[in-house]
Amino acid sequence: MSEQPQAFLGRQPIIDRAGRLMGYELLYRTLGAEDKACFQDEDSASLSVLSTLLHDLGHAQVLAGRIAFINIGAGALHQTGALSLLTPRLTVLELSPSVMPDASTIQRLRALRQDGFGIAVTAVPSMDSLAPWLEIATHLKVDLSRVDDSLLDVFVANLRFGAHTLIAEKVETPAQVQRCIELGFHGLQGWHVGRPEVMGSVKLGVRHAVLARILEQLAADASLQAIEATFKHDIALCWRLLRYTAASNFGLLIEVESLRHAIELVGKRRLVRWIQLLQATVEEPSPAAERLIAVAVMRGRMLEMVGADYFNGTDCDNLFLVGAFSVLPSMLMQTMAESIGTVALPEAVADALTTREGRFGPLLELVEALEADDSDRIDALCAELSISSRALVRARTTASAALQEAALV
Repeated sequence: MSEQPQAFLGRQPIIDRAGRLMGYELLYRTLGAEDKACFQDEDSASLSVLSTLLHDLGHAQVLAGRIAFINIGAGALHQTGALSLLTPRLTVLELSPSVMPDASTIQRLRALRQDGFGIAVTAVPSMDSLAPWLEIATHLKVDLSRVDDSLLDVFVANLRFGAHTLIAEKVETPAQVQRCIELGFHGLQGWHVGRPEVMGSVKLGVRHAVLARILEQLAADASLQAIEATFKHDIALCWRLLRYTAASNFGLLIEVESLRHAIELVGKRRLVRWIQLLQATVEEPSPAAERLIAVAVMRGRMLEMVGADYFNGTDCDNLFLVGAFSVLPSMLMQTMAESIGTVALPEAVADALTTREGRFGPLLELVEALEADDSDRIDALCAELSISSRALVRARTTASAALQEAALV
């Protein structure tokens, strides 16, 4: 799987006056060793950062509950779908210099403030240029390299009249740290505080035909059952959805019972926006990943069929996840614990995947024994589970048909 594409994201810590971590500024990166962002289109860079955070690395790994400071260009600011996928109370949108304080922009920013987002603007002398932003901004960031040292005291004193959070950028020396604290800055950012860290992950491609089909179903107000069936054609898409669910507020408050339950929790309107962002930012799976997707679908369908005589309802639905997600370590090049650590999964599913125990574990072992053509293990598990050879043949035939159907989507 060495040919799997990689997703990268930079993050630089922002600390408060006492040295405690406030959050991270998230930075566009295309390579693991880059020290700075290199891009031609700032709106595409903004959407790439959002996509990598939401779809590839995940909130938990990148932010660990801290505030995200995300650079937003003029075009991305009006991407209502992409921004609606973020958690407003944990997000500060940093406006790029290309954003102008015209009427439509101010109206948009007011709406974002009402939703709970923070808004950060870069503060440079003179105060006249900053005036249009003062009413709407929650954070003012002062780049020390852009403000003459002789003007800094008076400039910062003027900024402190509002209720804004003041953050000093490009803090490079201990002396600058001390001076910024004395001047009343609430937060500090710079190489002396912490250099940007580049985080990386395997970037799982998704089948765009599946995305298009789901959007068609959502537009036609299809049933959750029908939408779930289409999701099952792409295990990477299932994994992405369950991790997004876990990172969102509803995932923290409500235990996710199944893939269908996750779709229901996200809601059809938000799901449309989530899929549209995937379409715009995530590529098709690599050939190696396509082969693993086929194995995952086969395992999932086999488990559904073999377990149909033992389970029903949500348990039967979760058998697909057990089979399909058993391939995740090969897809992500991680351990199973790492692969599902940030994913919203029912306990029985997680137990089967990590220990082959619980009510689903023996069935997963049986499917794996079938793949390995381990006749002794197959016979022992069939005897333990009271499964006939006829049932195995029927399950394999049905799973193969499902694989053919998935190839056509």
